[in-house]
Amino acid sequence: MEGQLLTFGVGLICAGLLVLIAEAFVVSLGLLSAIGGGLVIIGLVMCFKVGIWWGLGALFATSLVLPFLLVWMLNLFRKEKMTRLGDGLLLTEIDNNNLDWLVGKTGKTITALAPAGKVDFEGKRIDAITEGLIVAKDIWVRCRLVEGHRVVVVPVISSGPQNTIDEMDFS
Repeated sequence: MEGQLLTFGVGLICAGLLVLIAEAFVVSLGLLSAIGGGLVIIGLVMCFKVGIWWGLGALFATSLVLPFLLVWMLNLFRKEKMTRLGDGLLLTEIDNNNLDWLVGKTGKTITALAPAGKVDFEGKRIDAITEGLIVAKDIWVRCRLVEGHRVVVVPVISSGPQNTIDEMDFS
């Protein structure tokens, strides 16, 4: 009976750890973490019922595994600096510091700008904003001005001479 209880307890601890790993890949709003933590606790209680030394051993082993699991899960969600797009372009994500070189440059939206989003300027992924306009993904835009970290873009109207709404003559 003790052997079965110990086996079942260790199995519950392992199942709980696997459910905690699944939390890294499935959006469950913490439900899987609660279930995994509960399984680990129930498994530890079962190990303590077999004997104090079995319980302490299982608690020690679990306390060694959980920090490594937590660090692995946190590193999994770390924001990457390099992003590969579907069309094979390699874009680098940079800080919005010293972006005065962008004024007048034309780029293509990576995300929809509603009114903020990301724009590809010469292979660099830049956070940009429009002046209240909503611009769809994969639309050409021109940088109108840079104020500190704020990059303001306007959509390019034609594919010929690159005119923006501000440069067009409506008279």
